[in-house]
Amino acid sequence: MEEVLIIGAGAAGLAAARDLARTGMVVTVLEASERIGGRVYTHHEQNFEVPFELGAEFVHGKHPALMKVFEAAGIPFCDVTDRHWYVETGKLSSSHEFWNKLNALMDLMDLKHPDDSFKSFLDSLPDKEAIRRAKAAASLYVEGFHAASVALIGVHGLIKAKEAEDQIEGDQSFRVIGGYDLVMKTLHEDAVAAGASFHLNTVVREIHWTQNHVKAMCTTAGEEQTFTSSRAIITLPIGVLQATGRDAPSVDFMPQLPEGKRHAIRSIVMGHVVRIAMRFHSRFWETLDMKAAGVGQDLEQLGFIHYPEASLPTWWTLLPIRAPILIGWTGGSNAENLIARASAFAENELDSTPNQPQSSDEHLVRKKYRDAILNEAIESLHEIFGFAESELRKQLIAAYTHDWHSDPFSRGAYSYLPVNGLELQQALALPVEGTLYFAGEATSVGHIGTVHGAIDSGHRAAREVLEG
Repeated sequence: MEEVLIIGAGAAGLAAARDLARTGMVVTVLEASERIGGRVYTHHEQNFEVPFELGAEFVHGKHPALMKVFEAAGIPFCDVTDRHWYVETGKLSSSHEFWNKLNALMDLMDLKHPDDSFKSFLDSLPDKEAIRRAKAAASLYVEGFHAASVALIGVHGLIKAKEAEDQIEGDQSFRVIGGYDLVMKTLHEDAVAAGASFHLNTVVREIHWTQNHVKAMCTTAGEEQTFTSSRAIITLPIGVLQATGRDAPSVDFMPQLPEGKRHAIRSIVMGHVVRIAMRFHSRFWETLDMKAAGVGQDLEQLGFIHYPEASLPTWWTLLPIRAPILIGWTGGSNAENLIARASAFAENELDSTPNQPQSSDEHLVRKKYRDAILNEAIESLHEIFGFAESELRKQLIAAYTHDWHSDPFSRGAYSYLPVNGLELQQALALPVEGTLYFAGEATSVGHIGTVHGAIDSGHRAAREVLEG
């Protein structure tokens, strides 16, 4: 009976494991962390019904790969409000104005033109006041939604993403009511029921391969362990595939992958995000009078609010679920700057704490990093709502964030394509000698950076194994 190794138990690995196990293959999944799900990471607080998403949160459109999981398992989901407010120089623009500006500008991008960075595309547009405002909104959107630097992300990749969104009604988003981890648990349970075996806390260090033979050298709880198979599906995030050095766990392929594959791994960009979920005693923002700030709007129906000057410029509620929760978000270069500030704060705090046991250094750094992000979040909310920072802290019950940038098993949030990146993406997805197969959101054309893209790539890799 044919055996296959799957490296990584995120969305792509789980989908591939389920598909292949159902055909009778012997499927072994190796996962470095202590949990399944990868960059889907849901925190459930005891005695509080609403889950907190620390990773993926939104379902963008109705992609068949994800809708089938929802339907088969009866997983409930709800619409996400499309009400976006954009604060600019103290004035609040409505959703209609915000999206009209954004869509009109994005529609000017054209695949017929040579690929270029989004920043170069913006710089090529006329320098008029109305267009400058549209450029600012577009930059905030691209950096936030795509976790990308506008100076690096390619126009052609953005066009493909927009085309893919249109095909699946991507202008509408949904939220998994009980937590996104329900999708991961469903895929995992189905795979196990079909015979797949999972090994958590198993870090793959080396993959030795020849045609139709794979040997994975791993470390599990400090012990060396070896797994063999005829083929393997690699679903590791691009940030992990790129990692080098003693402090960044990486996977060595022996022999090396073909140069085209290595070039794609080096060149596709891992985007960075900072997000924080904050639970308060009440939905205090609904009672605020923002007329003094010149915006004068009813905040009872607050969905998303964008405030470019804040460290965390994008915030949203859980509407239509009425919960005392606000989510703060930033991506791209702004996220990188915030991560750098928070990391420096954590290191400085560690240096100022003498006689600290070395074993607790890492824990303390993580705590101080979270403190720094919380401080920036409180300051951002103060700027946006005019609510005193001391009162915000009194209202706060709990705050949750995850440092995806420093997580050794992700090394970032999700990937995006640089200039001429579509060719790189196709090279990354190609199988190697009918033995090594590649899946994950970075390989999903048009759906890069999404959970449904990762799941679909797992299905695709499983088909390639079966057809190989």
